[in-house]
Amino acid sequence: MDERERIRAAIAEWKDRKLPQLRERRLKTGLFADLDHIVDILGVRRAGKTYLMFLVARRLLEEGYSRDSVIYVSFENKALYPLNDRLLDEILEYALETKMKKCFLFLDEIQGVRGWERWARSLYDEYKGRIKLVVSGSTSKIMSEDISSLLTGRHVSLKLLPLGFAEFLEFKGAGIPKEPVYSRQKTAEIRGLFSEYMKFGGFPEVSLLEDSMKAEVLRSYYEDILYKDILGKFRIREMAIMENFIKFLFSSISSHFSIKRGVNYLNSVGIRASSRTLLKYTSMLEETFLFFFLPIFSRKVRDILKYPRKVYCVDVGLRNVTNPFSEDFGHVCENIVFLELKRMSFHNPSLSINYWKDEKGDEVDFVIRQGSRVRQLIQVCWKMDQETKGREIGALLKAIKQFGLKEGTVLTGDMEAKERIGGKKIAFMPVYKWLLENGGKNYL
Repeated sequence: MDERERIRAAIAEWKDRKLPQLRERRLKTGLFADLDHIVDILGVRRAGKTYLMFLVARRLLEEGYSRDSVIYVSFENKALYPLNDRLLDEILEYALETKMKKCFLFLDEIQGVRGWERWARSLYDEYKGRIKLVVSGSTSKIMSEDISSLLTGRHVSLKLLPLGFAEFLEFKGAGIPKEPVYSRQKTAEIRGLFSEYMKFGGFPEVSLLEDSMKAEVLRSYYEDILYKDILGKFRIREMAIMENFIKFLFSSISSHFSIKRGVNYLNSVGIRASSRTLLKYTSMLEETFLFFFLPIFSRKVRDILKYPRKVYCVDVGLRNVTNPFSEDFGHVCENIVFLELKRMSFHNPSLSINYWKDEKGDEVDFVIRQGSRVRQLIQVCWKMDQETKGREIGALLKAIKQFGLKEGTVLTGDMEAKERIGGKKIAFMPVYKWLLENGGKNYL
């Protein structure tokens, strides 16, 4: 079949397709209907980009738009291979033939089509207001500097992570308490679900599976990300280096990372790798949203470049199937808190996240800034014994004083209290409760 026939067949399949059961996400979906801009949905594979497209498509159909005016095409459909820009022209031709006043084009995993960005710009400039374009991709390079410059003023981005804990509870059918004090029964239910969330993470499909199936599905996700989005996309030849480097990063979540440490680790398991190679691989892993690297807080660029970054993964479920789950609850919880802060920053561009460390080595896990001003300090500590409490509070008090704040927060496994120490207020709160009371409401 030629490009025209392949596209017509794919659209015919879409028109005959019954939309799956869809659950709401805590996301700003007004972007799809309220603006004429191109919307690009970015995120790790299986985070829910396709289902978000389906959710918006369903709303449009419910509002009275016909299937002719709401068009979905996935460029991971093997029937469309080989991919080329003529496929895009055929999609546009079909949309124009419908003679609808307004058409919505949902093009999934579009980064596989070379030259799509120039086509998108031309479509926007010529058909703004008549054709609304929504695209998705599993790599941040779908909106690289060159492409973003080409589409300046014509697009808005929506970055998608797996489910936050509030969304996870909603997917599980558990009600989120509206009162600050939970009943014992509700506390037990939420803590049980949080244990599940810590072990299997927040991928939407995984959250709805039986526990016996979750690890197998997570492994398949990991293999798809590794082989399709990393090894395949970047055409990496040194597969052993990348695979072992990823395992090293998963085992290092919530810890300081440096290229030197990565090189030393690989050498220790008999794999030779250069700093240059790992620096390049680090960039690739960030680009595919598998890992994030958090810099130290400093107003000096030299310090930011000099000090190691902390590494976090996109989902703790992936970490646990690649590194068998151990009782490393502290690092897992810190990773979960980081992801919640990252969600907030996606939906509030003025929000920045760093960690803080002084010359004596005292450290605070998260410094949250609004613009140039530090707004909040957060420590994550799963078990709060006297020794740990003294160390964590000591570092927090130093940072509170440096930034001129009146209070700080310590997130724990189960401790909930408020104390005044040295004239400063310290709030202790269970991680799961902070995720619901502070995290969930910030990315609505």
